[in-house]
Amino acid sequence: MTLPRHPPGSFVGLYGTAGTAWRQACKNRLETASIPWHDPTDTRWDSITHDNGDTHQELIDILVAEEHRALEDARCIIFHLRGGAEPSLSLAARCELGWLAAADKPAFVHIEYDALGRNYLWSVVKLYPHLTTYSSLEKAVDSAIGFMTSDH
Repeated sequence: MTLPRHPPGSFVGLYGTAGTAWRQACKNRLETASIPWHDPTDTRWDSITHDNGDTHQELIDILVAEEHRALEDARCIIFHLRGGAEPSLSLAARCELGWLAAADKPAFVHIEYDALGRNYLWSVVKLYPHLTTYSSLEKAVDSAIGFMTSDH
């Protein structure tokens, strides 16, 4: 991953469950609206597993720092947690949601109805006015587009 090409505060960050299909749908909508985005997906994660993570700690430190720097620089975040996915695909996403709860950064959140721990996560989102949950990823994207095109 390279850091966003866009100035801080000028782009939407796409965070949540690992995978590219949901992010591509967001990118298509954001591009149609002429809104810059940042996808933190990075192929350097592909060779890292639970079993070999200790030998890759230096790289993990770099990757996590890059992801968090982009989280900080984004104007807002679209956060999506897939349901039914292998729990390990959303473990880091749950950490990102915790970071978002502690940050004062608008996030448009969609947590699917079959996501493990969804009730707890929905409760977390309700506690923070800068986090808003949506019934679909499409509605979360619509709200992010509205936020980016308004004078917030």
